[in-house]
Amino acid sequence: MAINDTFLIGNIVHTFRDVITMPVIAFILLAVFIIGLVMQLFSERFNFYGLFSITAMVLFFSGHLLAGEDNLWALGLFVIGSFLIILEFFVIGTFLGLLGVILLLLSVVLVSGDMILYSIFLLIIIIIASFMAVGLIKSKKRRIPFLNRLILSDATDAESGYTSFDDRSDLIGVTAKTLTPLRPAGTIRYGERRIDAVAEGSYIPADTEVKVILVESSRVVVRPIED
Repeated sequence: MAINDTFLIGNIVHTFRDVITMPVIAFILLAVFIIGLVMQLFSERFNFYGLFSITAMVLFFSGHLLAGEDNLWALGLFVIGSFLIILEFFVIGTFLGLLGVILLLLSVVLVSGDMILYSIFLLIIIIIASFMAVGLIKSKKRRIPFLNRLILSDATDAESGYTSFDDRSDLIGVTAKTLTPLRPAGTIRYGERRIDAVAEGSYIPADTEVKVILVESSRVVVRPIED
């Protein structure tokens, strides 16, 4: 009975190995892994995309490790690459993540036993995944959530209270007094504020009541108030 059980388990393992290492199945698993990873990157939380991606890679490596006798280097590269990619989520920068991706792809090529064929597979899948990522960004204006910490997302427009200059539009129509002669530029006082201003004409004497008639950016134009 024990011999039969061992024989049955051996058949299952061999069948599993033969199925997983079929080029078509391997291509599908790699596609699920890479495309699932891209979709997961655009998700706020871990979801079925990430689950499918991890499952596909575990199946891929399990089958190919059973098929080869000297794949420990490939497994080591896969583990290190995965660790670096995960570490990238917590460390600002792109070097660790890029290195992790390179090691991960290299491990896939090494464990496959057919470097040329699987390099072509990876190239095709990466091109497809890249088009998908660009499509998501353009059509839905989506961002990769973990990159938000690297990108300034606060609005700096006028509606959010930001201006590219000292906004003095509130001065239009107010009455002030010149502190210095305006020839035509000088200084006026409005309350406790000292404001650089320009005369509407060519000259306004000091200690003259003036009215602000125009504000353009930081340029304040005044006109003397006639008695």
